[in-house]
Amino acid sequence: MPLLLVIDDEQSVRYSFRRVLEADGMQVLTAATAAEGLAMVREHRPDAVVLDLQLPDRSGLECFRKSRLSTRAAR
Repeated sequence: MPLLLVIDDEQSVRYSFRRVLEADGMQVLTAATAAEGLAMVREHRPDAVVLDLQLPDRSGLECFRKSRLSTRAAR
């Protein structure tokens, strides 16, 4: 079962993604901040990430760069 991570500060967005993706048979994790999302990337190694570009604690682009570095280091 594919594992997806949704990182978005809007609770309604996280809920909507979770509901739709789980209905399609996917396992979904959610995070409200970049820091929480990065921790989940390191711990769970999701197959895909849906990422908001305007997060409260850092930009989504910076979060994306850090997640790529952390997954490369874990290999």
